[in-house]
Amino acid sequence: MDIALIIHELLMEGGGERQFVSLARALSLRGHAVTIYTAAYNKQACFTEICHSLTIRETGRGRFSWLKRPRFLRAYLDMLRMAAVVKDKHEVWNPHHWPAQWAAVWLKRRLGGSVVWMCNDVPDFFTNARTTSLWNPIRRATQKLYYLFDHRQNRKIDMAMFLSRWAEREFCRVYETRTCVVRSGADPLKFFPGGDRKKIRTRFGYSERDFVLLWLGIFMPHRRLEDAIVAVHRVRSRGVNVHLLMAGSDRCYPGYVKTLKDLVQALGMTSFVSFSPKVEDREIRDFYAACDVFVFPNDQQTWGLVVLEALACGCPALVSTGAGVHEVLQDGNTATFFPPKSPAVLAEKILQLAADGELRETLARNGMQLARERYNWDRFSEQVQSICEQVLRDKAAVVAPLGSSSSLASAD
Repeated sequence: MDIALIIHELLMEGGGERQFVSLARALSLRGHAVTIYTAAYNKQACFTEICHSLTIRETGRGRFSWLKRPRFLRAYLDMLRMAAVVKDKHEVWNPHHWPAQWAAVWLKRRLGGSVVWMCNDVPDFFTNARTTSLWNPIRRATQKLYYLFDHRQNRKIDMAMFLSRWAEREFCRVYETRTCVVRSGADPLKFFPGGDRKKIRTRFGYSERDFVLLWLGIFMPHRRLEDAIVAVHRVRSRGVNVHLLMAGSDRCYPGYVKTLKDLVQALGMTSFVSFSPKVEDREIRDFYAACDVFVFPNDQQTWGLVVLEALACGCPALVSTGAGVHEVLQDGNTATFFPPKSPAVLAEKILQLAADGELRETLARNGMQLARERYNWDRFSEQVQSICEQVLRDKAAVVAPLGSSSSLASAD
């Protein structure tokens, strides 16, 4: 197949960006012709070890390139330019994230092909457009505008793929596009046991007697890291020597990071909660090796790629049931679950794992086997390939009923 992968921006090393470029490489290794289109690309800051072998075409910003807000207008202008400057035809347009599907739909109309959208996250306006409690009439009108425009574009998509059943359900409450679920995963050649545990523990002053929890990612409010801080405070109040290390970029929500640091100070936890800046790719395995348990308190999280990366490295994980990735895990076998927004329950789970080394070993062993064998880029690309092939076969057939969930591929 000739596949065009589209993303609005490639400017940082986030989970969505890793998934995007890793899928492109995996599809290329399967023998497909793959081209990436993006409005803005930072070659030095976005997975250079993966991207160097890919064909990436930067289409540039649309009109008024200095304009940052409103986000809807910036995205619209960038996608409008992309749809105008791309000249090559492709069998499949595979946009990732919002608003890449707009450009894909416009390119389909002009150049032909089919649109298979990887809807990694559910944008706020999907549900906010239906909310009547928004007190600000301007904001309410803007959300409605988002919805009406987006709804019109999404009706022209051939298939929308989601990483979790939860995200698919949320989408189908608002939209009528055909949907299916696929599962991404970790690269087993990059994420495996054996990182330098001592290096990171020494860097942050942890001894081998300290029980260390790790969170790693991009700081955002829906990560619910305040729950982890409060839980650790509860655990320490019961005499358990637990520490929390939070590592990642604060560029998206610096105000949220300040709120977390203020909470740590207010609870008198500055000696027991550490913040690390963005972790370089070459050290990610070392961070996983340095912790005793990986914690993921996220709520309304479409997936949770970082959890599978931690598991692939042999790290036992505490996972919120508010994260879509819990759908492919088993409580007490491949991970330990806790409800979102429940620091008291999280504290009890931390106490359980801190006291039970045998349970940690079981979780680490089973979680690692699951992540490495079932949730990796090769299997992810196989699912995406199968769906794209089926969509192409269906193109001349009778259109499936709108709003129905497709059974094109088994994601689990």
